[in-house]
Amino acid sequence: MKRSKSFTMTISNYITLSRLVLLPFIIYFLVIDQRIIAFIILFVSLLSDTFDGFLARRLNQESETGKMLDPLCDKISLTAILITLFLIDSIPLWGLLIIIVRDILILVGSMVIWKNKSKIFASNVFGKITGMLYGALICAFTLGWHIVGTIILYLCIPAILGSFIIYLNRYVKTMKGEYAG
Repeated sequence: MKRSKSFTMTISNYITLSRLVLLPFIIYFLVIDQRIIAFIILFVSLLSDTFDGFLARRLNQESETGKMLDPLCDKISLTAILITLFLIDSIPLWGLLIIIVRDILILVGSMVIWKNKSKIFASNVFGKITGMLYGALICAFTLGWHIVGTIILYLCIPAILGSFIIYLNRYVKTMKGEYAG
């Protein structure tokens, strides 16, 4: 499978960017306490996250641009939604901080690797599990299901730690020139 090395825009990349277009609407409806509408838009956004990768693989349009845009859009959306949920008293501060600190560290590490080694890591299984738990977490808190959201938040902790340790290991090996992945 041939992958483009240049910054190219594909259909799946536009779908990825659509998540950023939906983000202000999710936040707005959360702030005005229209949680069902916020959830519906959030659900469409989460579906687009699944669909863009599938479409890229199906159309043989996987690109370096997509590998950068997808996690960046995910992190921007997740952070903005979590901060909004915190500001409307739906998620505890400690949960917000654990998730955001991990994602900021991964984002900064990814930028360093991309700048110094021109490499972008593909998501690993732990990262995908963490992402699915994040989706369930923000859906639960968006709907105001605080008990369910809190349970999912506790389930996220091992996934957050596991995915971060795997990422950190790949980061260190890449910076040392030992990781070919």
